[in-house]
Amino acid sequence: MKQKLLFRLWSMMTILVYSTALAQAGQLITAADRTWAQEVLGQETGIGTIKTPNSIAVLPFKNKSGQARLNPLQKGLALMLATDLAKIEQIQVVERVKVQALLDQMDAATSGVVEGQNVSSIGKMLGAYYVSSGDIEKGKAREIVIHSSILDTPFEIVTRQPIVSGALDKLAKLEKEVLFNILDQLKIPVSPEKKIELKKPLSTSTAALLALFLGIEHSDKGEYVEAGKMFKKALLEDPNLKMAKSSLQELEGLGRMKTDEPSPATSGGKDGYSTTTVVGVGLAVAVLGGAAVLALSGSGGSDNNTPVVVDPPADTGSPTAIASPQAGSTLSCTSGSITFSFSEAMAQTGQVVLSQDGFASSQGWQDLFYRVSWNHDAAFCDGITSLEVTLSGFQDSAGNALTGTAFSYSVSL
Repeated sequence: MKQKLLFRLWSMMTILVYSTALAQAGQLITAADRTWAQEVLGQETGIGTIKTPNSIAVLPFKNKSGQARLNPLQKGLALMLATDLAKIEQIQVVERVKVQALLDQMDAATSGVVEGQNVSSIGKMLGAYYVSSGDIEKGKAREIVIHSSILDTPFEIVTRQPIVSGALDKLAKLEKEVLFNILDQLKIPVSPEKKIELKKPLSTSTAALLALFLGIEHSDKGEYVEAGKMFKKALLEDPNLKMAKSSLQELEGLGRMKTDEPSPATSGGKDGYSTTTVVGVGLAVAVLGGAAVLALSGSGGSDNNTPVVVDPPADTGSPTAIASPQAGSTLSCTSGSITFSFSEAMAQTGQVVLSQDGFASSQGWQDLFYRVSWNHDAAFCDGITSLEVTLSGFQDSAGNALTGTAFSYSVSL
């Protein structure tokens, strides 16, 4: 205990105050962020310097539920927690884009999820005294279970937090439980006024939050047009979701997406869309199942705010695929695999076509994923330096064809 106290005092006296911006400042990973991550990984000295005792990095959670539809929560929960923690003056939060840029540079899984043995080194490279991370598991019925923990980076001590569980449509409430567990563990005092502020949800619409999270995922992968579409869907579900507005404006301001059609962030009614407009998106139906629960407001339809269950609109949106390893990576020709996950529930159809004949040893559906694997000797690999992968005949459960079907890789022995 004495050693820990001395370490903290030493850190405060010898290290300048952590200079990272607030976690919610911007969500688009820039070239500067990528360069920073490369430099951090290339350093041979200085790694392990903790900038300030109350610095914290929030890593993406790991989806262990076996349900691909919960993948957006991996970065989503981390985003919500980092945003809330950044509102507390006593805590310095590492920017989300810095965390993700470093994970990408480390060639982590495309979801950005890190295995436990790497968390300590990542915390040191980020200069974070604490690292928050966790797992998402399937609970009973439609519940999810969140296991979270805090790593004390200098002493490599992991403390598990109380388990949080509940219905997915109460996602905002579940995140607040995890948040206050973190504050309790760090012994950060919170005034009654600040507690009221922290209890305000990013959005009360789970569908809006999930669309926002998918937009962030697309943006991280450089899929800016798709990111913009998801931010717009988030605003259709919740016109007051400020982070979706700012992220959309950030994309447009940097010229990262087409701007030939009006966006919810810059046009429409008071908040981009009329507050009397009731719109359900396929995402909400995919997550909550069956029918969409929509609250009618304004004139017409209902004279009170009682939720009304209505049939969801027809799903006409095209699904997208995410490859692991991500496109542009270098594959081993002798053995390896590529796993595709999807933004929506898929019909178990389609096949993968490879530019090199006989390259795939096997391919097929494995639960919600499609996997291509291979195993070759060196003679087969002679002269193979690249691989083009095309997904053919893939459709979602509503019959909509997959978009973004081509992936390119480098190949080496």
